[in-house]
Amino acid sequence: MGSEHVSTRLLRVCVPFVASCLLASGCSMARLGYENLPTLAAWRADSYLALNADQRALASRRMESLHAWHRRTQLDDYQAFLQEVQRRVAAGDVDEAQIRAWRVAAFERWKPIAEQVAPMAAEVAGTLAPAQLVRMREEIDRDNDKMRREWMPPGRADRIETRTKRYIERAELFLGSLTTEQKQFARRIASEAPDTEDVWFAQRLGRQQDLLDLLERIRVERPDDATATRWMREHLMRYAQVRDGPDRVGAESSLAAGDAMGAAMLARATPKQRQHLQRKLQEWIDIVQSLKPAQTASTPAAAPPTVTATR
Repeated sequence: MGSEHVSTRLLRVCVPFVASCLLASGCSMARLGYENLPTLAAWRADSYLALNADQRALASRRMESLHAWHRRTQLDDYQAFLQEVQRRVAAGDVDEAQIRAWRVAAFERWKPIAEQVAPMAAEVAGTLAPAQLVRMREEIDRDNDKMRREWMPPGRADRIETRTKRYIERAELFLGSLTTEQKQFARRIASEAPDTEDVWFAQRLGRQQDLLDLLERIRVERPDDATATRWMREHLMRYAQVRDGPDRVGAESSLAAGDAMGAAMLARATPKQRQHLQRKLQEWIDIVQSLKPAQTASTPAAAPPTVTATR
């Protein structure tokens, strides 16, 4: 019910097809976003790098290819994953260990995408000019300044308030409106939690620097296609892991705290909130089903299990 996301926004435009769809407010919006994602992703890359006409055309072609592959090969798995979550929630078989397992499984689903992205990203990277990498650094810095203001206010009281709001919004996405008691619980957890935002932000900065260093290396050394792809693949695969460094232990603790928070919130959920979660999961299953290519979309999504919540 909660975990920290570790990635740079540039790479996010290449791969979060379903993740963005699942957070949409309705199936029609999700379908529109997914079907137009190659265009949106190319636009986002352009905003970071000011691509020239040839680079823009190359990026667009590669995004279209990636999108077609993803739609053809990944959505069945996403649907099955959501259905398994739905079954376990209905059975009341969810604890902290299970939430951690789901988080790990979600990260694992990044790996086949990284395999597909690596040669495409390496190809585009080989065309970049120094000025484009400077622009990318400036755009990243601008994004980081905004995130720092929104997530990491300087005062302790403001930090707790921001964290509490984030916890409540995350829980309400899954459970619907929280009770006063549940909101008070979220506030207590937020006030007792260490400043994990600093750890998460350090991971973010480190990954961004890793990416910039890799792009500069490709630009300067001009490796052959196979080598550039291997470097890019190795870099992308690390997005499914906590980044090594002095903040690694803190980052892992932050993820574990998110798992514990999710389990605790679910344990406190009312029958009505559990029913809300079942409906939300079914909505996401239906969205994924609707996004499949026509030839694979004929199999109906599983009906939502009967909820027998007793808590």
